[in-house]
Amino acid sequence: MKRSLSAPALVTLAVLALPALLAGCNGTHPVAAPTAPASSGPVGSAPARSSPAASTSPAASPAAAAPSPGSATAVVAASLAALKAGRAVHITISTTISNGSISFSDDATPDGGRQYITLSTGGDVTVLYVGGVGYVQGDAQGLAGFMDVPMSQAESLAGQWIAVHPGQELGASSYADIIAGITLSSVASEITPTAPLTLTAPATVAGQRAIGVLGRVPASQQPPASARVTLDVAAAGSRPLRETVVASGGYKSTTTFSDWGESVPLSPPPHPIGPAASPPALD
Repeated sequence: MKRSLSAPALVTLAVLALPALLAGCNGTHPVAAPTAPASSGPVGSAPARSSPAASTSPAASPAAAAPSPGSATAVVAASLAALKAGRAVHITISTTISNGSISFSDDATPDGGRQYITLSTGGDVTVLYVGGVGYVQGDAQGLAGFMDVPMSQAESLAGQWIAVHPGQELGASSYADIIAGITLSSVASEITPTAPLTLTAPATVAGQRAIGVLGRVPASQQPPASARVTLDVAAAGSRPLRETVVASGGYKSTTTFSDWGESVPLSPPPHPIGPAASPPALD
């Protein structure tokens, strides 16, 4: 399932006695992005006036210039490349708002994966992505909460594996919603910070020397204006170690990466059923 700020599960927290979510995440006091140091920007800034040679040739366009090896852009690119090239990785996500939380425990591979999703207000869902099919199993509250399945239908589907193929939906979740954030490449798309990017001070994360990059949450995830993301990357090997998203109203989401190269056996569950058909339209 997609883990963006606008994911159905977060909306459901508001429905399940967490009314502060939308108000908190849409605060009117955005955090100003710090000014990027020279080392974090692209090569090709304006030349000094005292350089005669520079005055006779046009300055390179920032959009066309390649990032320097130690720039924030290069760090992000190397990290995403390392993630996509991996065999498998375990991912833990903890998202907290002012009065509730959602947790994910994921095992991602290049072409499939598994997610366990839990709401602090009650409700559990498991998602498998195997052979191009998304399989969902959950209790009634989880299906109603994460997939927006009507409760009467969720109660009848509870405990059963539901196979969702391309073009199908389960509740308010499309096939694309269900399988988002499961494979290594789709995880990479969800943790990509966008400009302006700034290198942070070196730190130690999970016992490893890390380089941090501060940026904005991708617009595709419809973040509040105050949301900022920090991606911590291993200085050796460029693997992502941790991603932290913060926003006003008590919102915080932390994603950690571990168990690189783990074995993730995946197989279709036995006897899955199809998602219930929508009722026919009335004439």
